Amino acid sequence: MSTTLPPPRSSPAETIREYYARIDANDTAWVLALFAPTAVYERAGVTYRGADEIGQFFCVQRRIRGVHTIQHLWPIASRVIVAVGEFDGAGTLGDPRRVRFADVWWFGKTERVERRETFLATGHRYVEA
Repeated sequence: MSTTLPPPRSSPAETIREYYARIDANDTAWVLALFAPTAVYERAGVTYRGADEIGQFFCVQRRIRGVHTIQHLWPIASRVIVAVGEFDGAGTLGDPRRVRFADVWWFGKTERVERRETFLATGHRYVEA
């Protein structure tokens, strides 16, 4: 797993925009480097703790591919961002996948993500098949 921090952006909001472009390109090394080693990622009722569990999710469990469209990006505090948008893509069998989502991102002082919560309209298992 990569531990090199992605290049800093001028703001957490810019980093979040780049995150969605990178995950759409399946750049998991960049994505994983964005998270602090002790980060917590809560996704539609499932919690991943630390680099190993988060890496397992992004590299093994997350099986969908497609494009995220961000409709709203709100800074709530200097290190907290809320993103609302839609994912449009396909599952591993090519079946269409479309889901609205809301993400809350908490950045630490090192500019890595310390906590993320994802709310999906369809639930967690949607990304695994």
